[in-house]
Amino acid sequence: MNLRLGRFGKQEATAAVGLAALISGTFSLNVGDTFAQGNVSYAATAAGVLLAILLLKLLGGAVARLEAEDLSDLLTRGLGPILALPLVLGLVLSAALPLFRFTLAMERYIFVEAAYEPIVLYLLPVLLLMVLCGMECVARMAKLLAVPGGLALIVTLLLASPAFDAGHLFPLFSPGFSAFLEQTAEALFRFLPPGIALLAAGCGCQGRRNAVNGVGRGLALGGLGAVFMHLGLGLTFFGPDMASLTAPVYCMTMAARQERLGLRLDVLVLFLWVMTGLVVAAFYTYAAALLLCRVTGMEDVRPVGALLVLGALGMVLLFNFDSDAILSFVRLIYRQGYLLFLIPLGLILARALLQRRAR
Repeated sequence: MNLRLGRFGKQEATAAVGLAALISGTFSLNVGDTFAQGNVSYAATAAGVLLAILLLKLLGGAVARLEAEDLSDLLTRGLGPILALPLVLGLVLSAALPLFRFTLAMERYIFVEAAYEPIVLYLLPVLLLMVLCGMECVARMAKLLAVPGGLALIVTLLLASPAFDAGHLFPLFSPGFSAFLEQTAEALFRFLPPGIALLAAGCGCQGRRNAVNGVGRGLALGGLGAVFMHLGLGLTFFGPDMASLTAPVYCMTMAARQERLGLRLDVLVLFLWVMTGLVVAAFYTYAAALLLCRVTGMEDVRPVGALLVLGALGMVLLFNFDSDAILSFVRLIYRQGYLLFLIPLGLILARALLQRRAR
């Protein structure tokens, strides 16, 4: 078999999950609907992180209880192949959504005379190469970019800090508690994929326990960074003002830019985000390819990985079309995408519980 899984350690696992949580937690949300009535995203993001950690810890325990090496091994049994399909789709969508936001930002603020499609095509060789090299390559790239990713977070907040105003957060919970609960559920679509991706490739992480611990540490670190980013957005802009912004994080870096700085730090930070986002997309895409290979019995992950890379970038192209049907589809993904992960996860946990009672 040529699954390109390799071997990686605790630090690489934590870095991969942490960066994925930071990127997905910050950039995989529907800006218009989220901020149209106000800003509770920082609170909903924190609640979503905590709920995702709890659910993924339970999933790791279920994998151990069912005596599987990792999640992809577990899904080769019984109804596993059916449960794997929504997970694969969810992971590919999770790879596409941040890249869609990054491409929009580059087209509208950096390469203003370039078309959208060529920018997407420039992402193809980098993403394809990482996926074809396998999980060990992706994990080690994540470790290398952990410091630049953290630096991008810090510099973004520092550039925006002169524009911070606590008054932008008021009235607190203005959309209401129901909006908070809805956004917390939506946050699961952003924070479940990093853990599921690592648990799918868990046998490459020097043991199942290391994978579960890496999920917990990575989600805590990356989720905390995402909470700070959402809080920074709330301090910089009024919620309804953000609803019309294509890339609020990039706009945040320019909110209080002083000409005397001279350096285009906002552009540098954007490209740090893009590099990190490509590694995260490779992480999700490889995990989806591995799941698909394991449940179908395919012995080479590279053709499947290449196909899913093309699928993810095809979605990035598709999401940019100005069509009511496509806009409704994208809005549905943001609002109900968490079900692609929550339903299979719930069935796995139920199976583990029934088996435990049977004993």
